[in-house]
Amino acid sequence: MFRQAIESLVDNGEDVILFTATPSGNGFLSNIKDVHYVNLFYKWNKNKWLTLMYFFIAQMSIFFKVVFNARRNDVVYINSILPFGAALAAKLRGARVLYHVHEVSVKPASLKNFLLGVVQKTADRCIYVSQYVMSATKVNVPDHVVYNALPNQFVERANDFVGQPKNDFTILLLCSLKKYKGVLEFLEAAKQLPNCKFELVANSDTKSINDFFSGMELPGNLEIHSAASDVHPFYQRADVVVNLSRPDEWIETFGMTALEAMVYGKPVIVPPVGGITELISDGVEGYRVDSRNISEVVEKIELLSTDPALYAEMSIKAKLRSNAFTQQMFRTYLKRVIEVMDSGTVSSKAVLSDLQ
Repeated sequence: MFRQAIESLVDNGEDVILFTATPSGNGFLSNIKDVHYVNLFYKWNKNKWLTLMYFFIAQMSIFFKVVFNARRNDVVYINSILPFGAALAAKLRGARVLYHVHEVSVKPASLKNFLLGVVQKTADRCIYVSQYVMSATKVNVPDHVVYNALPNQFVERANDFVGQPKNDFTILLLCSLKKYKGVLEFLEAAKQLPNCKFELVANSDTKSINDFFSGMELPGNLEIHSAASDVHPFYQRADVVVNLSRPDEWIETFGMTALEAMVYGKPVIVPPVGGITELISDGVEGYRVDSRNISEVVEKIELLSTDPALYAEMSIKAKLRSNAFTQQMFRTYLKRVIEVMDSGTVSSKAVLSDLQ
């Protein structure tokens, strides 16, 4: 989404300076036309204390870089609540601060409270990826909900796909390899539905996958894949896409895999809480089910697999609903937010900051 935001601002004639820890290579922010890159130091380490130290070093770096680059009335657009150094520098320079808030689960709580305090003191406007994130953040700043969208290239490829006859009713889960993401519940559903095929695409390498499932008995109707750069073949084979995140451990702030599935016309099963519920209505484009109630998950899958008329109706409605989350709409809303900040005048420069 951040790349889409940058490209939108460039297309609107903004002069964009991008501060990022990954300015080159094959990252999702690499090689954006007409963007000036400023390199930031940052590295992740397995030791959380070292990572925290690197994080604060990065904030010092970005603080001074923004101080020397930002001008009064520029917009410093901060992607996530983490880069507080950019916000503090922007205020010092008299620039306006726009936060794009995606997350609510920053830990430890003391760090989250500090970051939200900076948002409260520095932000002129906040964009939230969902109503849920806006309500959970609880800062008193003028706000806007701008839903995420899929790139046009993804939608076009989905629209061009012509389905092929297949024998197995296939259920797909794409997620990180964490228990709170519902991986074990997915295995249990596979065991209870031996006539269906289950595919898990884990955002991990083969070794991590083998370690995670070591000692577990895996059902024969389950296929596990490591991280894939091209997810289209998985959506094309799937009949139903699920998100089984445990509501008591992880709340989805939006739900991009659900949206990707809906673009393909696939009914989805999602948790009953969080921003992901804003994509679908229960019983219309899919179902909202608590994954801790695995019997209900299995029941909904069985219903969709045995009722072709119901499946076809949900498939059509899922595809139609995905039209509410287009790249053009995202760009239009973002442009409006910038214009509001400029009191109707497009800013001369948009200074963007990212530290994931």
